Amino acid sequence: LTLSVSAVLLLGLTVNWLAAALALAGNVYYVVVYTLMLKRTTPQNIVIGGAAGAFPPLVGWAAVTGDLSVLAFLMFAIIYYWTPPHLWALALLKQGEYGRAAVPMLPNVVGEAETRKQVLLYTVILFAVSLMPVVFGLGEIYFVAALILSGLFLIWAIRLYMHPSKRLARETFFYSLWYLALIFTAMVVDRVVLG
Repeated sequence: LTLSVSAVLLLGLTVNWLAAALALAGNVYYVVVYTLMLKRTTPQNIVIGGAAGAFPPLVGWAAVTGDLSVLAFLMFAIIYYWTPPHLWALALLKQGEYGRAAVPMLPNVVGEAETRKQVLLYTVILFAVSLMPVVFGLGEIYFVAALILSGLFLIWAIRLYMHPSKRLARETFFYSLWYLALIFTAMVVDRVVLG
């Protein structure tokens, strides 16, 4: 609590209060809504709770610009729709550990086949969402990168769906880590190069 209050005050006093309020909202959502209310009660915990992990782009955007825009919310949406396939791929690998810890992750509740189907469905949505920033100002560099990166993610999700294995679940999970880092790097490169 001390760190949270201090961080919000520091951000508000040195940057702006919108960024501070968004950081506080993300913190409260993560601790209260996701961790205390959802994590051990529903297999949809990471779908609903995924919003908590998507707050940082909003905070960063507000810190730099003092307001929010459609692009900020699209960055939020990319992380939001990335979270289920990322964490469900991990859950396919670690379902025994989740079961022993009494965390109702999707594979433990509805089975591996339905989990793989959900990974694929959310990856399709992510593919579409990842291209939307082009409509709101990002250019060709980002478009090509998003098409390739999201296309590869979709290929991994299709392979995992059609040929279930721990190896493909692991590959999908590790690719998802690179995906998020690279798609946001593509945004930065696009703006630096194209202005």
